[in-house]
Amino acid sequence: MARHVSLLVTLLALAPACAADTTGTYLQAGDDGDGDDAGPDPDEKEAMEEPLPRQLLECELSVPCEFPFFGAGLDASLKPSAFSPSDLCVFTSLARGEPGLVETVAEFSDATARLDYAIVGPGVALRQASGESDAGGRWLKGVYRCELQPSAFFLDCLQAPSAACLDPEQWVVGCEPLDNLVCPG
Repeated sequence: MARHVSLLVTLLALAPACAADTTGTYLQAGDDGDGDDAGPDPDEKEAMEEPLPRQLLECELSVPCEFPFFGAGLDASLKPSAFSPSDLCVFTSLARGEPGLVETVAEFSDATARLDYAIVGPGVALRQASGESDAGGRWLKGVYRCELQPSAFFLDCLQAPSAACLDPEQWVVGCEPLDNLVCPG
């Protein structure tokens, strides 16, 4: 029994000393331990130092339309002729479902709200709201992964606009929040 206690005391005495040793070389993926590793590849090191993007506008995405969707200037009858060329471009781009960044802007007397969409694949979009107001300053919401309305929805908007066409939140369904933003592409 004394031998077991002696062995246990020895192990307990060595365990903290082993845990405190942080001077050793640690193997990483692809390292064979021969000690001649020159460190991370410069491209990998640069990628590790870059901060993660916080908003879709920081991602390098193609922008198919020159201006954001404003949906402004429509008369009460919601005639397609009331759409601006940029608004028509946005609906056409969404109907195609091609990857890119679609921006929307809503102007109010004391605030500006943005709802940006990154079309990442057939029927899939990332959505993020941001803006600023006199009362609350700048704000930024999290990113959501959403299902884009079918192409027919946007083609209908080009032919016979509805209130849903003018509400960018109606352009997607089934949105789920993402823990963090990873730029598509």
